Amino acid sequence: MALKFYVTLFLVLFLHSFLVCNAQSIPNDECANATPLLNIINYCSADGAFNNANATPSNVPQPQQWPSIGKDVWFKFTAVALDINITVSGDVNGMGGSLIDPLIQLYSGNCTTFNELFSSNLKNGNVSTLYKGGLSIGQVYYIRISAENNNDGTFKLCANNYNPILKAGQDCGSASVLCNKDAFTQTNVVGAGLNNREAAGTCLDPRPNEPSESNAAWYKWTAANSGTLTFTITPTVANDDIDWVLYDFGFTDDCSLVSPANAIRCAAGSGVTCDPFYNKTGMNLNSTDLREEPGCPPGQDGFVKYIDMEEGHIYALLVNNFSSGNNGFTIEFGGTGEFQGPEASIKVTALDPPCGKSQRFKLEADVKNGISYKWTFGEGASIDSSNTIGPHTITYNTAGIKTAVLQVLGEKGCNVIAYQTFTVGLKLPIPKVRTPNKGLCVLDTLRLNADPIPDATYFWTGPNGFTSKLRSPRLIVRGPQTLGEYVLRVTRYGCVSDPVSLVFDELITTPQAAFTTDPIMPVKLFPPYTVKFTNLSQNADSYIWDFGDGSTSTEINPQHVYEKDGVYNITLTAFNQKSCKNTIIQGTITISSESEIFAPNVITPNGDGLNDSFQVIISYLKTYKISVFDRWGAKIFESINIDDRWNGTCNNKPVPPATYYYVIDGFNLSDKPVQKAGAITVIY
Repeated sequence: MALKFYVTLFLVLFLHSFLVCNAQSIPNDECANATPLLNIINYCSADGAFNNANATPSNVPQPQQWPSIGKDVWFKFTAVALDINITVSGDVNGMGGSLIDPLIQLYSGNCTTFNELFSSNLKNGNVSTLYKGGLSIGQVYYIRISAENNNDGTFKLCANNYNPILKAGQDCGSASVLCNKDAFTQTNVVGAGLNNREAAGTCLDPRPNEPSESNAAWYKWTAANSGTLTFTITPTVANDDIDWVLYDFGFTDDCSLVSPANAIRCAAGSGVTCDPFYNKTGMNLNSTDLREEPGCPPGQDGFVKYIDMEEGHIYALLVNNFSSGNNGFTIEFGGTGEFQGPEASIKVTALDPPCGKSQRFKLEADVKNGISYKWTFGEGASIDSSNTIGPHTITYNTAGIKTAVLQVLGEKGCNVIAYQTFTVGLKLPIPKVRTPNKGLCVLDTLRLNADPIPDATYFWTGPNGFTSKLRSPRLIVRGPQTLGEYVLRVTRYGCVSDPVSLVFDELITTPQAAFTTDPIMPVKLFPPYTVKFTNLSQNADSYIWDFGDGSTSTEINPQHVYEKDGVYNITLTAFNQKSCKNTIIQGTITISSESEIFAPNVITPNGDGLNDSFQVIISYLKTYKISVFDRWGAKIFESINIDDRWNGTCNNKPVPPATYYYVIDGFNLSDKPVQKAGAITVIY
């Protein structure tokens, strides 16, 4: 009669009181969570500030210029100017980051409808640069960054949204005129023009018989006032060697004045080959030298002393990329002096308090030297744009961070863009929550679920000081202290929603799953074999059995036939009418069609009743034959009856003490041959 084995198991949840939902390790892994670049004018992150490790490929078609999608991450910006230059620097001689072969793509649209923008892409080592002109001011754009060969690593991101100057000429006569001190990026600087010795006699000309320029770009401007001027030139490729010379033409716009006598500042140091390394160059307020020579003379750092511009003077700047390649640079200006051209600024005044159904703003422009105007008011505005100076009263019916942009055109083709960013806060709808059962199961997980609201923050409060800033927090039902009212408030752009609450007022006893089996477990059985299950669960009224072999049952006390070899664990989940449940996993049942044979290795046929005979214990054999041999191979015993025992005799006479050998042959219930051989020692 089989023994009964009784097991009862309480499922204990070893969890924290409050569970944090899993979050992507890369927050900007998908377009919907793109990292905003709020200051897109001459923006540059620190080395290694971003990475794409643990990112996953987005469900967005592969860009035409990419060999594969890889581990992509997303950024976004609102255009405040017409052109954008984006540079991603990976591993560049220990600078930039660790990413190999970065990729860039620019999109318009939104995170549902994507418009892949054709742009100019350049790659130099582990530096990728994207240029796109003709942006729509006030529109949101998305930057997608990945790498070839599924590479991942850290990277530096630089982006400059600027109004393009006229294409800088390679000679003074075709110089681009600068109308303001806005930073800009010059791309594809190639060639020295018709005269490659315009910088003769300056620090750019160490060898008089050779060209003084390699890849030149010329710029001119007129000082609007007397004041200081500084600038910084940063190469788009970190290892590029940038040199420059600045000329003062006085009040005459004449390129014949390009001469050493009018060169007031010059810098030609080879910082990218020096120790310490430097690649930026320009004028600042701290330096005292007026000229830096080629090479690595002691004390040079790429910067010379600022200049004091004189109102009305015309200045010409020659920038030379000494390194080979189609690379460029970014220039940013400083100081109290300004360039002649239109000027503009925007004042934004809220006319309505925030958190209503809509919000009105007054947008005023302060403009000097303007001829024509173009406003862009941003997403959700009552009017998209205007060609009058204003002021304008604009109503916004969508919440968020808005950017109003004013483009002013002046004389000589000069234009300036002013923009102002401000926040529109509108009344939030009452948050939608998905209500679970009002009753709570002890030791179960209470899930407080709220529908997502873009750019919102969540705050839950509840019994016993419970608080959470998660949208859908989790907590363990410990007992009556979990019952009560849970209240959610949502905040977006400074506006707080009306509260919504969930009340849980019933505590339900959780079932206790338990069962026994016949035969008891663990057990090894030959197929097919029927196992009986006895359900001992408490506080339950329905069940799901999982027998471990792919079969299930909802019976209370089922029987199950195991037909295939394997090791099986049995799972019982017990439910009650109010959906509380408890699960127990118990095992094991081993099903094997292989026969097992046990044979002793010593007998003592002395008549004392202990180990007097050699008996083989065998399971699941259909046919059986055993033979015993002495050390010389003579057969001394044979039988086909599994119950026969060898008593240590031959021809009814005791055999001498020695080691003997047995061979067993047969077939199991599956008609597979079974063989076993071994030694048996006879001792008196």
